Order: sequence, then structure tokens, then C-alpha cells
Amino acid sequence: MPTSRPVSSARRPLSLVGAGALTLAAALVAFPETVGLGGARPWVWIVPFRVPVGLGLAATAGVALLAGVRWRSLLPTALGLGLVAGVHGGTTVVRGLGEGHLPPARPGDVTVAGANLYVARADPSSVADLVLRDGIDVLALPETDRVLADRVAELVGARDGTPPTVFWTADGDPADPERMGTALLVSPRLGEYRSTGEVTGGLKAVVTARPVDGTGPVLVAAHTAAPIPRWLPAWRAETAAVVDFCERTPGVLLAGDLNATLDHPALAGLQHCAEAATAGGSGARGTWPADRSALLGAHIDHTLGDRRAWVPVGSRVVEVEGSDHRAVVARWRPVQE
Repeated sequence: MPTSRPVSSARRPLSLVGAGALTLAAALVAFPETVGLGGARPWVWIVPFRVPVGLGLAATAGVALLAGVRWRSLLPTALGLGLVAGVHGGTTVVRGLGEGHLPPARPGDVTVAGANLYVARADPSSVADLVLRDGIDVLALPETDRVLADRVAELVGARDGTPPTVFWTADGDPADPERMGTALLVSPRLGEYRSTGEVTGGLKAVVTARPVDGTGPVLVAAHTAAPIPRWLPAWRAETAAVVDFCERTPGVLLAGDLNATLDHPALAGLQHCAEAATAGGSGARGTWPADRSALLGAHIDHTLGDRRAWVPVGSRVVEVEGSDHRAVVARWRPVQE
């Protein structure tokens, strides 16, 4: 009577091929941008949620490991999936899952924040409290109308002495009385600024401003299109345009809702443009949706800066009452010559 050994030996190559295929598939789910798929369907909607994806891979590896006690051909699959889950988890830990921190400000530091105000539903007092508590110099407010932006500035000025300058650009038709837009609030501590309109909006709005006397950072408040099916071409173009402006503009500091993570195409290959969240240990903490645990969300709101001029020394992800996004705050320090 033949033994089972030849059968087991014959199946071993097949099990290894299957394990390799599943490991490759898992790697593509976890790191699609390594092969240029981060902006393609369906990966564009999977990659923002790193923690759920990592937990799913780890759970699948655990099930395969338990099953491998009886069916040893599943052990290579468990090993491969576990390896991908481990690398995925390591990436998440390095980026940071905590709320983050800001070191004490030094002379010359600039504190930048971005807070999506959820079609002007956020509480202006909560936003003003954030500005005053963290000493924010530059505030990007996507999804706001001019009335709410002015109200935030008024509340800050009432407690801080002088209100910040408000720049605002509409997202859509200027004739629409209920149109939303993006606001950029600039503290008088930075001097006088003027709006320049250097980056034009599409489905969403971008505000740019430069110092009148030429001394100080170029400032940008950005809101790009969301990567929903009908807006994917606009999303790709707008996120690329915003990041390109950051890459080629000396001394720029930028904040806002970019609707993209570090694993999406526009942000995956940053060179001159630095992303601040990992400096404070909050780069993997979800900024959207705010009604779910930050550990399970997507970090799509960012602060960026020209690394040739600025070093991110800390960041925080914080709640904003009434918004569906959490705010991001970063402290930037001038590069020492």
C-alpha cells in the first residue's frame, strides 16, 4: 500500500506557490504604492485605513497558523501573511498612533494647523480655543463659509488682542449664497500678508498668501477633491498640484484636508516637501471620520513644509467640536544655516 509521503511531497510545491500568491496579494493590499497602485481602484479606498488592514492581515495569519496545526501546507501561508502584517504594523507604529505633542515654541517657530469645519457646522469657539491654546500662527479652514471664518478670527482677536487676517476662496459658483470655501487665517505676529491665488481650485479651493515685505513663509490652505469614483481624475490632479507647489516653492508652509494619505501617489514620494505628523508621533492617527476611533480612521489632513527652510519639531491630532474631521497642528522650526 503506498504511503502518504509522496502525496505530501507532490503538494508541497503547490502550497508554496499558493502561499507566495497570497503573500503577494497581502503585500499589494498593504503597500500598493510600491507598484504604483495607490491611486487605482480599489486600493485608493483601502490604503487610508492602515490599522484595520493590518489587523485583518494579522487575524488571517493567525487563523492560517491555527489551521496549520492540522494542515501543515497552510504554515507557509501563515508565515507570509504574518510577515506582511508585521511590516505593515511596523510602518504604522513608526508613523505614530498617539495624539502627538508640541515642544515649547522658540523665537522664529511657526505653528500651523488645519481643521476641516464640516460645511460650516463646527463650533467656532472650539476652533478659537485651539488657536489660543497651541499658539497657532497659520490656520487652514476647509469647508467653511466666510461668516464662520470671520467669527473664528473675531473670537481669537477678542482674547488675543488683534484678530488674524482672513483670506477666503469659494469652492464653487460665486453666485451661490450658500457656497462653501477654504479660509486661511494668518496671525499678525507674522506680519502683513496678501493673497496671491497661485494655486487655483477645481472642485475644491486653495488659498495662497505671501508676506508683503517678502520676509516670512509662503502660506497655503488647501482642500482637494475627495477620491470618490466620479471625482478620481480631479482628485489625482488636485493632490498632485498642491504637493507640486509645496515641492517647488522655497519656504512654503501648507495645511489642509488633502483627502490623501502618505500611501497615495501625491504624498508617497515627497522630497523637498516634508510632512509633519510623524515628528510628533501622530502620523498614523486618523483625522477622518471623527465619530470613529482615531486608531481606525484615515490620516488625510496634513501640514507640509519646505524641508530646506523648515524642520517639523512636533505635531498633534486634536478633536474639533462639531466637525467630522480632527484637526492637525504642527510646529515648524527654521533650518539653522
